[in-house]
Amino acid sequence: MSTNDPKSLSELIAKPGSKLDRLARLARSKLQLTEHIRNGLPAELAAQMIHCSIDDDQTLIVRASTPEWATRLRFETECLLRLSRARAPETRSVKVRVAHPADAH
Repeated sequence: MSTNDPKSLSELIAKPGSKLDRLARLARSKLQLTEHIRNGLPAELAAQMIHCSIDDDQTLIVRASTPEWATRLRFETECLLRLSRARAPETRSVKVRVAHPADAH
């Protein structure tokens, strides 16, 4: 088989250490963190949290659906930090931001 033969996307992602493999693992990690934190919040707050991630300086970044919900989530900073540290012990702080309209979809 030639090295120029087309490969399926699943083959490219499954190749350990490939750029797509690292990207897929990062995406899964963000989804798992978001679900973990959602599960630890009251239902109405969880529904308004769009997603979260941990940035390079170990800050949990939480994206809320609106400025009002971002404010309400800020009142839960200690809870968010505790929940994040359960999955990522290196988490140092929390920032809550309003999601871009494109993030909400």
